[in-house]
Amino acid sequence: MKITLRQLRYLDALALEGHFGRAAERASVSQPALSVQIRDLEAALGVALVERTSNGARLTAMGEGVVARARRILAEIGDLESYASREIGELAGPLRIGVIPSIAPYLLPSCCPA
Repeated sequence: MKITLRQLRYLDALALEGHFGRAAERASVSQPALSVQIRDLEAALGVALVERTSNGARLTAMGEGVVARARRILAEIGDLESYASREIGELAGPLRIGVIPSIAPYLLPSCCPA
């Protein structure tokens, strides 16, 4: 089995939330799908990453180490995607615009066409 970026993202979400259901919600997937990916990651690595408890999940010592490395990998992937977008002239990353409600209907359609 191979390790996938999806598995690393799901493990990161689980580490942040400490609960399979909330991690699945964070990752925008079903809880069973997240659970299967975590099990597959554990099988690929041959180690237990998560202790499943009645009220959530806790990372094992090995899980903590894997999460730290996964976060570095995910950050590097994000950097690679940003670099590629910049090189082809695309803007990358979230754009947040704050406009007061009284002028938003008049201003936004002209500067942000649908």
